[in-house]
Amino acid sequence: MQEAREPKVVARHAVAGAILGALCAVAANVLGVPQLLRRPDLVLYVPAAVVGAALGVTRLRPLLWIAAGIIALTCIAVAYTPLVSAIGRPLIRRDSIPARVDAIAVLSAGFTNDGLMSGETLDRLMTGLTLEKRGLASAILISRERVSRDGVQVSDSADLQSVTALAGGTTPMFFADSVTTTRTEALRMKAIAQANGWKTLVVVTSPLHTRRACATFEAVGFKVVCVPAAVRGYGLYSGASAEGRLRTFRSWLYETFATDSYRRRGWIP
Repeated sequence: MQEAREPKVVARHAVAGAILGALCAVAANVLGVPQLLRRPDLVLYVPAAVVGAALGVTRLRPLLWIAAGIIALTCIAVAYTPLVSAIGRPLIRRDSIPARVDAIAVLSAGFTNDGLMSGETLDRLMTGLTLEKRGLASAILISRERVSRDGVQVSDSADLQSVTALAGGTTPMFFADSVTTTRTEALRMKAIAQANGWKTLVVVTSPLHTRRACATFEAVGFKVVCVPAAVRGYGLYSGASAEGRLRTFRSWLYETFATDSYRRRGWIP
């Protein structure tokens, strides 16, 4: 009788482990772990379920519960406490804006599969255009991305041009094409700046990206004025929603690892 029940017990532990592993992967995805691999669309639900099932039938089964508990507590702390505000603010750099600079640089934050700017890219662009309207600079530099998806070239170029046209400004605009990282943005904008004799830039990017981005631009030779964009739905402020805090935590996690990577490569001090 015991032998007949044994396979059922093993199967039950395997199913429970698979469910727990998949739930851990869901929570890790909410916290932004896939972004560390620069694969934001990557989902690890099935691999996590397989690993969970394998562990569930062994004496290592308690490790699943420990991992699940840590991830769950992290999600609760991020979503419902000021934790993300406390850990995020050291990454923000906000410089005093002078009366005049050579150019305004607006950095990219990705685009959708159908070639539209991401919401964060749009927020950065709107901040840059607002500064342009104040007559801060004689030119504006804008990053635009281009990638191959399923053999088709996709870019946010058309969307960028539509929005900038609606702004109706008279300041000349220059586009830095096919950027993939903050480093490539800095190098491509440096080539444009050198051709025009520009040395001082206002760099506009998302708040948690400012310190790394501005250090990267300074490392390639620019004098930089760092300006955090007004990003909608950010979780750094009082009254932020749980989703806003989780979104900001994802940015913090990515920036923390990216900053360490840039330092190890010698791209920033």
